[in-house]
Amino acid sequence: MLTASALGCSTATPPAPSAGATPAGEHPAATPDVPQPDWRVPQGGHGPRDRPAVAPAPELTGAYRFVSAPDFLNQDVADLTAGGRRTYVVAATGEVANSTNADYEAALDHVIDEMAGHGTDDVLVAGDLVEGRWGRDDSRTGVFGPVRTPAQRLRAYRRAAAVYYPAWLQRFTDRGLTTYTAVGDHEVGDDPWRSRRRTAWVDFKRRHVPEFKRLYVDHVLRNARGRHRFPQRPRRGPARHTAYAVRLDRDVLLVTIDVFERRGNDLHVSVDAEQLRWLRRVLRQARRDEVPWVVVQGHVPMTGDVRTRNSSSLIYEGGMRSELWRAMVEGGVDVYLSGEVHDQTVHQRDGVLQVSHGSLFYRGEASYVVGQATADELVLENHQFRGEVGFDDRLWTTSTQGAPGHLSYPDASVVTGTLVASRTRDGGLRVTDAAGVLAPRD
Repeated sequence: MLTASALGCSTATPPAPSAGATPAGEHPAATPDVPQPDWRVPQGGHGPRDRPAVAPAPELTGAYRFVSAPDFLNQDVADLTAGGRRTYVVAATGEVANSTNADYEAALDHVIDEMAGHGTDDVLVAGDLVEGRWGRDDSRTGVFGPVRTPAQRLRAYRRAAAVYYPAWLQRFTDRGLTTYTAVGDHEVGDDPWRSRRRTAWVDFKRRHVPEFKRLYVDHVLRNARGRHRFPQRPRRGPARHTAYAVRLDRDVLLVTIDVFERRGNDLHVSVDAEQLRWLRRVLRQARRDEVPWVVVQGHVPMTGDVRTRNSSSLIYEGGMRSELWRAMVEGGVDVYLSGEVHDQTVHQRDGVLQVSHGSLFYRGEASYVVGQATADELVLENHQFRGEVGFDDRLWTTSTQGAPGHLSYPDASVVTGTLVASRTRDGGLRVTDAAGVLAPRD
């Protein structure tokens, strides 16, 4: 079976200029004379921005609408100088360490405002809200405190979580948007969690996965009074706070699963037994309630042969041979939404429509899917931005793989894929029309 330990980093950022000495036990930073890609130019002619536009999807009268945008942001973006915080200077550049600037704020406003303009209050995010390589300080700035010992690393991780998660969430709540998020690999430190040569950083990540999940839940899935936003969850097991089900609308049930399970001395891309039993119960109840559309979201695809873009291509252990897949098929799941891949691919297998999608905002490739649902029809529409990126400098992050310092989204998105599905007489799902990147692949 495929474990997360066998795979590399899920967002392979181009090398950054060296920002100081490399901490003990870490991989050395890339040398500053490595040529930097110009991401304003499509790489190889095969990226999401190169895809042709297609005709928009039909509008369904009276439909429930939602946005799905996994891997948004997949980067740490927050003002580290706000609220009277002490500022720190990167010795190698002489610049104040900060994780945002005017370019980023304008670009985020542009993209999220467009999401909010589709007549929906709900945004689904199947993992990778943040970069999450916290508990390290490659440029030795001390922004979140020292990281020489495991205890110091954990304190620094907690401080970073208390900055980046609220900043992420605030961008949506300011626009009246409700987020429904899943755990991604970046919420648990980013893969890998095991390496051939032992490092303090990798050991720290693997050992503290439960604490990483707790911090994610506390900052993202709890309300201002500290109560979990979603009461329908597994009663026991490691996913009792990270997995949940919620009726988005009378026609749509969303089930969010946690596909990162700590077993033994490693992290596996799988669900635990208690979560699987809970999922089966939820799906049985959905059938009894005759819910028209049952949607499950998890961070990784269940099938292979999906388009990927700057991703280590994590995939669920066992894929369509797994108990999870069998439970979804037998339980009548209609759609499985996954992220991780930073591109778009649709497969229809065993009656389940898998929509693997998402993008990397900081590479100028932001995208999202708009969904419409009535009792009988489901419509999906992929929106693709064509941004411009400059690597002249970098935003500060805890790791040397910082995002480009300049980013612009000058135009509205274009539609690069559509899918129309309807309910069959026997209760199944039939794709009646599709185009572009959402056309199902054989």
